[in-house]
Amino acid sequence: MKKIIRLTSIIALVIIIALVFVACKAKKTNYELVCEKVSTSQQTLYVANDEHFDIKLSTTRQEELFIADGKVDKLIDLTILTIVPKDAANLNKTYEYTIAGEQEKLTGSIAKSKLGAMLVAKVSEIEKIGTPISITISEGENVYTLELHDKMQGIISSEEALEKGYNHFKEDIDSALATDTFDREGYVKLITKRGSTDSEYYWYVSFIKDKSDYWSAIVDPSTGEIISSRKNTPAQK
Repeated sequence: MKKIIRLTSIIALVIIIALVFVACKAKKTNYELVCEKVSTSQQTLYVANDEHFDIKLSTTRQEELFIADGKVDKLIDLTILTIVPKDAANLNKTYEYTIAGEQEKLTGSIAKSKLGAMLVAKVSEIEKIGTPISITISEGENVYTLELHDKMQGIISSEEALEKGYNHFKEDIDSALATDTFDREGYVKLITKRGSTDSEYYWYVSFIKDKSDYWSAIVDPSTGEIISSRKNTPAQK
Protein backbone atom coordinates (compact mmCIF):
# COMPACT_ATOMS: atom_id res chain seq x y z
CA MET A 1 0.00 0.00 0.00
CA LYS A 2 2.84 2.40 0.89
CA LYS A 3 4.42 1.74 -2.52
CA ILE A 4 1.15 2.57 -4.27
CA ILE A 5 0.78 5.79 -2.28
CA ARG A 6 4.38 6.73 -3.00
CA LEU A 7 3.93 6.03 -6.75
CA THR A 8 0.70 8.03 -6.83
CA SER A 9 2.45 10.95 -5.14
CA ILE A 10 5.30 10.87 -7.67
CA ILE A 11 2.88 10.84 -10.61
CA ALA A 12 0.92 13.73 -9.12
CA LEU A 13 4.15 15.69 -8.60
CA VAL A 14 5.22 15.10 -12.22
CA ILE A 15 1.82 16.31 -13.45
CA ILE A 16 2.02 19.44 -11.27
CA ILE A 17 5.55 20.23 -12.54
CA ALA A 18 4.39 19.76 -16.15
CA LEU A 19 1.42 22.07 -15.61
CA VAL A 20 3.64 24.71 -14.00
CA PHE A 21 6.08 24.47 -16.91
CA VAL A 22 3.28 24.96 -19.44
CA ALA A 23 1.88 27.88 -17.46
CA CYS A 24 5.30 29.52 -17.20
CA LYS A 25 6.23 28.99 -20.84
CA ALA A 26 6.49 32.33 -22.61
CA LYS A 27 3.55 33.16 -24.81
CA LYS A 28 4.44 33.45 -28.50
CA THR A 29 4.47 36.92 -30.00
CA ASN A 30 2.19 37.69 -32.93
CA TYR A 31 5.23 37.87 -35.20
CA GLU A 32 6.23 34.34 -34.12
CA LEU A 33 2.71 33.16 -34.89
CA VAL A 34 2.95 34.75 -38.35
CA CYS A 35 6.30 32.98 -38.92
CA GLU A 36 4.54 29.66 -38.38
CA LYS A 37 2.17 30.52 -41.23
CA VAL A 38 4.83 31.04 -43.93
CA SER A 39 4.36 28.74 -46.92
CA THR A 40 7.10 30.18 -49.17
CA SER A 41 10.42 31.70 -48.09
CA GLN A 42 13.47 32.48 -50.24
CA GLN A 43 16.56 30.72 -48.87
CA THR A 44 19.19 31.42 -51.54
CA LEU A 45 19.40 33.13 -54.92
CA TYR A 46 22.36 33.05 -57.29
CA VAL A 47 22.32 34.70 -60.72
CA ALA A 48 24.51 34.97 -63.79
CA ASN A 49 24.19 36.57 -67.20
CA ASP A 50 26.10 37.24 -70.39
CA GLU A 51 25.26 37.95 -74.02
CA HIS A 52 23.76 34.47 -74.37
CA PHE A 53 21.82 33.68 -71.18
CA ASP A 54 20.11 34.98 -68.05
CA ILE A 55 20.46 32.39 -65.27
CA LYS A 56 18.89 31.96 -61.81
CA LEU A 57 19.63 29.28 -59.23
CA SER A 58 17.00 29.66 -56.52
CA THR A 59 16.25 27.68 -53.36
CA THR A 60 12.97 28.25 -51.52
CA ARG A 61 11.43 26.60 -48.49
CA GLN A 62 7.87 26.08 -49.61
CA GLU A 63 4.84 23.87 -49.61
CA GLU A 64 5.43 20.63 -51.48
CA LEU A 65 2.40 21.57 -53.55
CA PHE A 66 1.86 25.34 -53.33
CA ILE A 67 -1.78 26.39 -53.32
CA ALA A 68 -2.81 29.95 -52.44
CA ASP A 69 -5.45 28.97 -49.91
CA GLY A 70 -4.30 30.55 -46.65
CA LYS A 71 -3.11 27.22 -45.25
CA VAL A 72 0.40 25.83 -44.76
CA ASP A 73 0.97 22.17 -45.58
CA LYS A 74 4.18 20.10 -45.70
CA LEU A 75 7.26 22.25 -46.38
CA ILE A 76 10.25 21.21 -48.50
CA ASP A 77 13.41 22.90 -49.76
CA LEU A 78 13.18 23.23 -53.55
CA THR A 79 16.05 24.31 -55.79
CA ILE A 80 15.24 25.39 -59.34
CA LEU A 81 17.69 26.29 -62.12
CA THR A 82 16.19 28.66 -64.70
CA ILE A 83 17.94 29.65 -67.92
CA VAL A 84 16.52 32.19 -70.37
CA PRO A 85 18.34 32.15 -73.72
CA LYS A 86 18.57 35.59 -75.30
CA ASP A 87 18.17 33.94 -78.71
CA ALA A 88 14.67 32.40 -78.78
CA ALA A 89 15.89 29.77 -81.25
CA ASN A 90 17.89 28.18 -78.42
CA LEU A 91 14.77 27.44 -76.39
CA ASN A 92 14.25 24.18 -78.26
CA LYS A 93 17.72 22.87 -77.42
CA THR A 94 18.59 20.64 -74.47
CA TYR A 95 21.68 21.74 -72.56
CA GLU A 96 23.94 19.98 -70.08
CA TYR A 97 24.91 22.00 -67.01
CA THR A 98 27.57 21.75 -64.32
CA ILE A 99 27.24 23.80 -61.15
CA ALA A 100 30.61 24.15 -59.41
CA GLY A 101 30.69 24.81 -55.67
CA GLU A 102 33.34 25.17 -53.00
CA GLN A 103 33.24 21.45 -52.29
CA GLU A 104 31.77 19.52 -55.22
CA LYS A 105 30.06 19.79 -58.59
CA LEU A 106 26.54 18.90 -59.71
CA THR A 107 25.66 17.96 -63.27
CA GLY A 108 22.39 17.52 -65.10
CA SER A 109 20.39 18.45 -68.17
CA ILE A 110 17.93 21.29 -68.71
CA ALA A 111 15.22 21.69 -71.34
CA LYS A 112 12.37 24.02 -72.22
CA SER A 113 9.67 24.53 -69.62
CA LYS A 114 6.06 23.86 -70.53
CA LEU A 115 5.10 27.05 -68.66
CA GLY A 116 7.01 29.71 -70.57
CA ALA A 117 9.94 30.87 -72.68
CA MET A 118 12.66 29.45 -70.47
CA LEU A 119 14.65 26.32 -69.65
CA VAL A 120 13.97 24.81 -66.22
CA ALA A 121 15.47 22.00 -64.14
CA LYS A 122 14.96 20.84 -60.57
CA VAL A 123 18.33 20.51 -58.81
CA SER A 124 18.69 17.94 -56.03
CA GLU A 125 21.15 17.93 -53.12
CA ILE A 126 22.48 21.41 -53.86
CA GLU A 127 23.76 21.65 -50.27
CA LYS A 128 26.46 19.03 -51.03
CA ILE A 129 28.48 21.38 -53.24
CA GLY A 130 28.79 24.15 -50.67
CA THR A 131 28.54 27.74 -51.90
CA PRO A 132 27.83 27.77 -55.67
CA ILE A 133 30.61 29.55 -57.58
CA SER A 134 30.00 29.07 -61.31
CA ILE A 135 27.86 27.30 -63.87
CA THR A 136 28.92 25.77 -67.16
CA ILE A 137 26.35 25.19 -69.92
CA SER A 138 27.13 23.04 -72.93
CA GLU A 139 25.35 21.97 -76.10
CA GLY A 140 27.49 20.06 -78.56
CA GLU A 141 30.70 22.00 -79.09
CA ASN A 142 29.22 25.16 -77.57
CA VAL A 143 30.38 25.63 -73.97
CA TYR A 144 29.65 28.65 -71.77
CA THR A 145 30.95 29.23 -68.23
CA LEU A 146 29.47 32.01 -66.08
CA GLU A 147 30.23 33.19 -62.56
CA LEU A 148 27.33 32.95 -60.10
CA HIS A 149 26.56 35.98 -57.90
CA ASP A 150 24.87 35.72 -54.50
CA LYS A 151 21.93 38.18 -54.53
CA MET A 152 21.22 37.63 -50.82
CA GLN A 153 24.62 38.85 -49.73
CA GLY A 154 24.56 42.22 -47.97
CA ILE A 155 20.76 42.51 -47.73
CA ILE A 156 18.19 41.88 -45.01
CA SER A 157 17.12 38.26 -44.60
CA SER A 158 13.78 36.80 -45.63
CA GLU A 159 12.83 36.68 -41.93
CA GLU A 160 13.61 40.38 -41.54
CA ALA A 161 11.64 41.18 -44.69
CA LEU A 162 8.69 39.20 -43.28
CA GLU A 163 8.88 41.20 -40.07
CA LYS A 164 8.84 44.45 -42.06
CA GLY A 165 5.72 43.25 -43.84
CA TYR A 166 4.13 42.16 -40.58
CA ASN A 167 4.79 45.56 -38.99
CA HIS A 168 3.30 47.30 -42.03
CA PHE A 169 0.04 45.33 -41.73
CA LYS A 170 0.32 44.95 -37.96
CA GLU A 171 -3.06 46.43 -37.07
CA ASP A 172 -4.95 44.09 -39.41
CA ILE A 173 -2.89 41.01 -38.53
CA ASP A 174 -3.02 41.56 -34.76
CA SER A 175 -6.75 42.14 -34.92
CA ALA A 176 -7.26 38.87 -36.83
CA LEU A 177 -4.98 36.93 -34.46
CA ALA A 178 -6.84 38.31 -31.43
CA THR A 179 -10.11 36.90 -32.75
CA ASP A 180 -8.53 33.70 -34.10
CA THR A 181 -9.49 34.65 -37.67
CA PHE A 182 -6.02 35.05 -39.21
CA ASP A 183 -6.36 32.75 -42.22
CA ARG A 184 -3.49 33.94 -44.41
CA GLU A 185 -0.21 32.28 -45.39
CA GLY A 186 3.04 34.20 -45.70
CA TYR A 187 4.95 34.43 -48.98
CA VAL A 188 8.46 35.97 -49.04
CA LYS A 189 10.54 36.04 -52.21
CA LEU A 190 13.12 38.16 -54.04
CA ILE A 191 11.74 39.58 -57.27
CA THR A 192 12.94 41.72 -60.16
CA LYS A 193 11.73 42.57 -63.64
CA ARG A 194 10.39 39.50 -65.38
CA GLY A 195 13.09 37.56 -67.22
CA SER A 196 15.89 39.80 -65.94
CA THR A 197 18.77 38.89 -63.63
CA ASP A 198 20.85 42.08 -63.71
CA SER A 199 18.13 44.49 -62.50
CA GLU A 200 17.64 45.48 -58.88
CA TYR A 201 15.98 42.93 -56.61
CA TYR A 202 13.36 43.63 -53.95
CA TRP A 203 11.68 41.57 -51.28
CA TYR A 204 8.07 40.76 -52.06
CA VAL A 205 6.12 39.97 -48.88
CA SER A 206 2.52 38.85 -49.07
CA PHE A 207 -0.12 37.52 -46.69
CA ILE A 208 -2.39 35.42 -48.86
CA LYS A 209 -5.92 34.20 -48.18
CA ASP A 210 -6.49 33.12 -51.77
CA LYS A 211 -5.42 34.24 -55.25
CA SER A 212 -7.77 37.24 -55.19
CA ASP A 213 -7.44 38.19 -51.50
CA TYR A 214 -3.98 39.20 -50.31
CA TRP A 215 -2.00 41.95 -48.58
CA SER A 216 1.41 42.60 -50.14
CA ALA A 217 4.40 44.88 -49.75
CA ILE A 218 7.59 45.59 -51.70
CA VAL A 219 10.52 45.94 -49.30
CA ASP A 220 13.86 47.59 -50.05
CA PRO A 221 16.40 44.80 -49.38
CA SER A 222 19.10 47.20 -48.18
CA THR A 223 17.15 49.50 -45.87
CA GLY A 224 14.03 47.50 -45.03
CA GLU A 225 11.87 50.43 -46.17
CA ILE A 226 8.41 49.64 -47.51
CA ILE A 227 8.46 50.97 -51.08
CA SER A 228 4.86 50.17 -51.93
CA SER A 229 2.01 48.09 -50.58
CA ARG A 230 -1.41 46.84 -51.59
CA LYS A 231 -4.45 45.31 -49.96
CA ASN A 232 -6.31 43.34 -52.57
CA THR A 233 -9.42 42.29 -50.71
CA PRO A 234 -12.62 41.55 -52.64
CA ALA A 235 -15.61 43.59 -51.53
CA GLN A 236 -18.06 41.84 -49.26
CA LYS A 237 -21.25 40.80 -51.03
